[in-house]
Amino acid sequence: MIPAKVIRRKRLGGEYFLLEFEAPEVAEKALPGQFVRLKAWPGNDPLLPRPFSVHEVQEGGISVLYQVRGRGTRILSALRRGDEVKVDGPLGRPFPVPGAGSVWVVAGGIGVAPFLFYLETLKARGIPRRLFYGARSRGDLLRISRLSRLAPLILTTEDGSAGRRGLVTEALSEALTRERPALILACGPPAMLSAVGRMAEEAAIPAWLSLEAVMACGRGLCLGCAVPRRGGGYLKVCVEGPAVDSREVELHALT
Repeated sequence: MIPAKVIRRKRLGGEYFLLEFEAPEVAEKALPGQFVRLKAWPGNDPLLPRPFSVHEVQEGGISVLYQVRGRGTRILSALRRGDEVKVDGPLGRPFPVPGAGSVWVVAGGIGVAPFLFYLETLKARGIPRRLFYGARSRGDLLRISRLSRLAPLILTTEDGSAGRRGLVTEALSEALTRERPALILACGPPAMLSAVGRMAEEAAIPAWLSLEAVMACGRGLCLGCAVPRRGGGYLKVCVEGPAVDSREVELHALT
């Protein structure tokens, strides 16, 4: 792990935060869909670094988008400009970028984290794209203004406080009856990923899912991130993911 200086820490509302830090080595190598492992420094609490998707790449640095869920993320949320973190990465398998056709991106809540970087890449390459973004309520929809400049948005909330009422998978299902993208990508709760994978396979459309798992080492050694592989065995999310072809993983095991 290498040291990196915090550039800014911004609260987006509730327990959601954006953390930007200097990491030129990471920024130079990072690809959309990859992740980094972070921990506050100095000190050794918590013991293990936490994995975060690369949210955005700036000149000489990157940012991560996260929700406070435990001690590690609580410590990160208290950092200030100039504080030091330790960073390891970029790690993992990135998202594919098609040579032709359109891409539909499906995000659930904080699952939008890896897609800003990816949508920026698609826009730069002139690839048609669309973002289906769902959450429990308006307060759980993050960085809407920024995302709306990168792709057409279809918003859903379970309580109807923003966009259409219902699940994002319902909006995706309806859209698939009218149009057919070349590729579907998804990141969000396990049940959502399973549903998107099944829909895509029924429509014979390639789909890639960004999986979340406990990652102690980030290099496939500890097996803490293993998920059932379709056809038998296990898939190590930290090195064979987090972006995986939906046909590689047992979808029912995600729920």
